[in-house]
Amino acid sequence: MDVITVIIMLVLFLLAMIFVFSSALLTPYIGKKNLVTVVILGLVVGIVAGAFLAAPMVEDLPDVTRTIVEESVAGTDIVELELSTNGNLTEIINNISAIDGVEKVDYTGITFKVDEQFATDNDKSRFLSFLKGANENISSIDEVANDTFYVIMNQDADPQGILDSIYYTFGQQTYTHLKYTSMQANATVKANNITKIIAAIGENDAVVLNITGPTEDMINQINKYLPNQFNAVILSGLLGVVVALAGFFVDSIFTLINKFRKKRRTSSDRERIKRKVVPGTENRKTRSRKASKDSIDIFDESFNESPKQTIGSNRRFKQLTEDDLKQKKNTASTDIFEEEKKSKKGFSLNPFKKSSDKKESSKKATKKNAKANNRRKAPRVRPKRK
Repeated sequence: MDVITVIIMLVLFLLAMIFVFSSALLTPYIGKKNLVTVVILGLVVGIVAGAFLAAPMVEDLPDVTRTIVEESVAGTDIVELELSTNGNLTEIINNISAIDGVEKVDYTGITFKVDEQFATDNDKSRFLSFLKGANENISSIDEVANDTFYVIMNQDADPQGILDSIYYTFGQQTYTHLKYTSMQANATVKANNITKIIAAIGENDAVVLNITGPTEDMINQINKYLPNQFNAVILSGLLGVVVALAGFFVDSIFTLINKFRKKRRTSSDRERIKRKVVPGTENRKTRSRKASKDSIDIFDESFNESPKQTIGSNRRFKQLTEDDLKQKKNTASTDIFEEEKKSKKGFSLNPFKKSSDKKESSKKATKKNAKANNRRKAPRVRPKRK
């Protein structure tokens, strides 16, 4: 299965789940009592989508896993091969060694099997000795079973020459017939290109028996956790049910979330008391705590020499002392004594003294005005109409 087919199947599976979800959203029109119908719809659509869309994709997951692992794993793998003895063994081995990614091909011998056992042990011994002498590259012959033998050859031996010697010996020295011959070899290949190498080996009269190495170990570990086709169908059905329930209760879920958010935003009584402000200043912007570029601290010593002083600054500020307080108290007592003295004298009949009385009355008026001005006046605030 190619990539485009997998993408199309994924899109169709998602469309099936969207159909289930949108059908469940119609609960305001079909009523909450139809929950069972919605669940059955999700289950049926999920099983059908799993059988026709998910199961074929799951079947191809091992190949996808192999492709991903081969791109990420470095090293070499060992590929066990069985070579066909119907062709030229030497030519097959040379062709496999020439494949891009194959580092080397190792082989040790040829296996042959007879259709029946030898009549006597002497016949078997005479046959094996004749076979060993037929080719100088045969190092030994192992008897695997009563009717199976393994011919071990030297390292630089010609495999096809050994096979021809076996055929010649059976035609000349025994009445026992040859049943079959086979040869196995191990190819050391690069792990990141093993899929292409296996495909090329299959075109050269060879069968792959087994693969060992880091790539296969990781692939086998991942494949243990991959679901089979039956599990994929069951999971798709359960997913359809979950999607149907999500669409059925989505309105209730969002309502609960909105209530929870509003509850978190609602302030307590204590916070509302702390946030009380002066009437008319609710929309006033808060003062920035960041100091202005041209501001100056009036409590800094450099402020006395600063040209930025204006009216109301502390240029002429003088701290009061005890002497100043005593002097102010003496002047207040002197003024009181003079007023009592004048009140004892009473009214004067001399017309020339009227001007002095006017001066005294004007002084009293100025003092009253000064006292009135020195009093702290509460600012008149006009409440803002809401």
